[in-house]
Amino acid sequence: MTQKYSVYWNQKVLFFNNPQGIHQQLDKVIVCPGGDYTALLEAISMLKNSEDDYCQIFMPNIDFKFGLELLKKHLHFIMAAGGIVETPDHRSLFIHRLGCWDLPKGKVEQNESLPIAAQREIEEETGISDLKNAGELCRTWHTYSHKGKEVLKETVWYVFKTSKAWQTIPQTEEDIFEATWKSPEQWSEVEANTYPSILDVLNCRKSITSF
Repeated sequence: MTQKYSVYWNQKVLFFNNPQGIHQQLDKVIVCPGGDYTALLEAISMLKNSEDDYCQIFMPNIDFKFGLELLKKHLHFIMAAGGIVETPDHRSLFIHRLGCWDLPKGKVEQNESLPIAAQREIEEETGISDLKNAGELCRTWHTYSHKGKEVLKETVWYVFKTSKAWQTIPQTEEDIFEATWKSPEQWSEVEANTYPSILDVLNCRKSITSF
């Protein structure tokens, strides 16, 4: 799989020593050469305070695994799981939540395995229970604020297969008011109004799949 190692703050993004992940269409990439915890905190502060909504910071002297461990010490860490559900005719299941297209996902419960958590979240958020796990696809990382805390969420994404495009039951109590099937030709609608981490998931899926 084509894994992209980046951590998102909304549209802003932090890269460690994986420069292939930098969005080449954007002109401004800030390079932070430091390699310790203090340098990382400075980079985070710079990222959060930047007036550029699409700011990118690259830390070439920090390995991604090490950088992730540093972030876990600085932020409240949550593990989540979710997936792309696909039919035999290559339609995929998307949800519409809080004004954006998304994929079903959620927090992993205590003593719950990642694949089981992903399947449970899909069932809860869309009402689809005919699911066969086809394997892990990729992982994404993003941050957000919740109850005064800065949260780092790592999401493990799986591909699930289903026998047909079942009627969905959106989980409205989770602000999901649409769960719908889209063909590959309709992915552009999703890509135009979704989150950067979801774009990474879709691009990863497209890189290994010929529809």
